[in-house]
Amino acid sequence: MRLPVFRGEKRYRRHMVTFGGLNLMQSFSDGEMRDCSGISHISFPALTQRQKSASLFPCEKPSALIFAGKECIAASGALYYDRKKVGELSEGTDKQLAYMGSKVLVFPDKVYYDVKEKKFGSLQAECVISGVEVSFTQNAITVPSANYVTTSKVEQHTFSQNELLTTYTSVTQQSDKFIFSGFKFKKPGELLVDTILCEKCAANQYRTVMSIEESADLKSYTVTSKLITLENSMKNIFSEFRANDVVEISGCQANANNKTATIEERGLATLTFAEGTFSEAKETADITIKRKIPDFTSVCSYENRLWGCEGNTIYASALGDPFNFFRYRQLSTDSFSVESSTSGDFTACVTYGNCCLFFKENACYKLYGNRPANFQLTESFGSGLAKTERRSIASVNGKILYNGNGGVFVFYGGIPQCVSQKIEGITLKDTIGGSDGKRYYLSTQTESGRIELVYDTELGLWSKSGVKDVVAYEYYGGTMYRLTSEGVEEILAEPDENAQWSVTLCPFDENYYKTKNYSRIHICAQLFNDSWICVEVKSDNGQWRTVSTQYGNEKSYINIPVIIKNCHNIEIRLSGKGKSIIESITREFCVKG
Repeated sequence: MRLPVFRGEKRYRRHMVTFGGLNLMQSFSDGEMRDCSGISHISFPALTQRQKSASLFPCEKPSALIFAGKECIAASGALYYDRKKVGELSEGTDKQLAYMGSKVLVFPDKVYYDVKEKKFGSLQAECVISGVEVSFTQNAITVPSANYVTTSKVEQHTFSQNELLTTYTSVTQQSDKFIFSGFKFKKPGELLVDTILCEKCAANQYRTVMSIEESADLKSYTVTSKLITLENSMKNIFSEFRANDVVEISGCQANANNKTATIEERGLATLTFAEGTFSEAKETADITIKRKIPDFTSVCSYENRLWGCEGNTIYASALGDPFNFFRYRQLSTDSFSVESSTSGDFTACVTYGNCCLFFKENACYKLYGNRPANFQLTESFGSGLAKTERRSIASVNGKILYNGNGGVFVFYGGIPQCVSQKIEGITLKDTIGGSDGKRYYLSTQTESGRIELVYDTELGLWSKSGVKDVVAYEYYGGTMYRLTSEGVEEILAEPDENAQWSVTLCPFDENYYKTKNYSRIHICAQLFNDSWICVEVKSDNGQWRTVSTQYGNEKSYINIPVIIKNCHNIEIRLSGKGKSIIESITREFCVKG
């Protein structure tokens, strides 16, 4: 008699102790993630929360950050150094900061702050000489030492009803001063339009009343007036210029005097140039003298010069002098400029080792040398950089990473290598990059909002930190800093115990083409005080099902039995809050024979 044959089940166990990074490709390995938020690989091969951050300096509408001994921030239309406001900037968020010598340089505003001299000023200088006779000799431009003119502006002041105000009936200008007549004390309610008022005025000022408004309680008056100021338009007219400045002179009726020349000496009313620079003449037209700065779209410092891109041209300042970009005297300290041989504008520049890299949309150039005589520009490789991705460039341990055309690339001397194949499902746009020497932080705009990606250059792993609204990164003194929409924060080494986190692992199919029954999943995790972890599973593209929620107060090993019949693959999602370390996952399953 023949008996029936019972085929046994083969039992297997898969033990996973290494967690990989994000992988959105069709092929993947155990431990890689389909999605994540709020996690990092700082405890590799285990998973833990993103790095903790500490707020250092809250500010509104920040746009750029650099360290020049202390943090320097462009925010809310102002420049802050060491957490103190040091100068006014134009509105807008597309600011670029560079540090050269003792000066922080701000573009496109073309201003600087000297951290040693505590001085804020303009890189560009311009004076317009109007209404006086200008004398040109063969080597000098001379203006009269005095020319008094009046300026005006509208102001408002509030006075109490019984306050006595100094008034006059008429005023005349006599050379460098005002002569008043018809003096009388008046109360605010007695003022008339066009009354001459000398309250809250300096010796060279007066006011003419425009309107008077009585308060609702009848106890005060608001007076709108035009403040007239008498000042010498020639006083310090050349104060913004310096010896060795290259200036552009225009507006002269004698065309031979409209030129670019180098100042050899600056006086109070005279600029001296090289002999034979001008033709002798007397000019009464408006004369403009200007020290120009190019309209840079990107800047960096290299070999004690400020480098920048304007259109298809690269400029370098004179040695140690970011005020001059057009000084050409065939000296080693001169400025430098060069145009590239390919079409298109330059989009970005960055210092890299012993050279500078200059990017276009579809090309990259290297510039070597240390003086104009040996500066050499050569086309390096074909992977370019869009203008909107200029801020994605970061230097990582001798490498340059950037979001180029076709993905995130790493460059270290040869051909750039793409390192973003596993996250190609994420659209990277308007990216901002930074590095702590090991990790590449990348804040980018996606269809679902702004996110921060972190690429570990040593492990080759991507993750999402869950941080939003990053404006800039800066690495200084061994510490990584992040500028967010709320201000400056320091990125610390330890995990953030307050971070809400989640991990969706890539599906497990065990590579068996037969029906599988999963009998148990062991998740080994270390939970700390006030932390919790939730485990969800999904089989064969079904619905997510919560199988366990655990709370920890010390190191705990979580054993979760899950019975899922007749499935080909299973997915696991972990989420939680508080400090925890996910150490390993073990799957036990059987395959029917």
